[in-house]
Amino acid sequence: MLRETTDAAVTARFFGDFSVHVCGRPVERWRAGKARSLFQYLLVNRGRVVTRDKLYQVLWPDQEWSPTGSSLKVAMHGVRQVLHAVDSDEPAVEIVNRDHGYLLKADDVWLDLDEFSSAIDTARAAELAGDHPKALRHYTRAVDLCPGDFLATESGDWIDEQRACSKALVLQALHYLRADALRRSDRLGAVRMCQRLLAVDPYQEELYQTLMVVHGRQGELGQVQTWYDICLRRLQHELDVEPTETTYRIFARAIRGELREKAMAA
Repeated sequence: MLRETTDAAVTARFFGDFSVHVCGRPVERWRAGKARSLFQYLLVNRGRVVTRDKLYQVLWPDQEWSPTGSSLKVAMHGVRQVLHAVDSDEPAVEIVNRDHGYLLKADDVWLDLDEFSSAIDTARAAELAGDHPKALRHYTRAVDLCPGDFLATESGDWIDEQRACSKALVLQALHYLRADALRRSDRLGAVRMCQRLLAVDPYQEELYQTLMVVHGRQGELGQVQTWYDICLRRLQHELDVEPTETTYRIFARAIRGELREKAMAA
């Protein structure tokens, strides 16, 4: 079930710029080094023991783990100090040593990443069950939870992997919403969904075809030309591939007014 952030002792947003609140207080000052990255990884993996070896692979991929190394201890000390500064009475977050690793314990947590995954799973199940209104509602919720990429301003192998997975799921949701808009002849909705899809993946040729058809039916030939030019530039110049014959055919028919005439005749 989807929860609102106001219900939780710990809230964190990973999509776009990272932010976290503990007991309603923002955590804004992170010590130098890997404290912030360490906390992010442990929070996503809360309730599970993460070994020191794994943390070194994630945070210092170019260094070999050593039991005598101090980098992880320094980062962990930084995390605990930051948390203590905002959460000193009855800790909502606790990090304990466990089995050659660390375990982040937090019972009352809201993460946009969790809510996003829940919304996608619920929407997909509803879609398969033929419950279109429910699927539409939860796909919309999933998209609304993603104002930007996962940890958009940060990098790392685990971040890149999560970002790629999240993008794939966002694309799935947006394609469903686009198809719904087209079924309802919602021109503006279809254009909006295409633009959001292109912001995630600018090389989906089918989206340019949809945009040309939508604008062609309205007789907006300037927009048809614009999207055709963008499509060619991105595919030919950036990917070094040719558009399909379908794209050329849609453009030619739209420019000749055939799409508008067909729509008007209908």
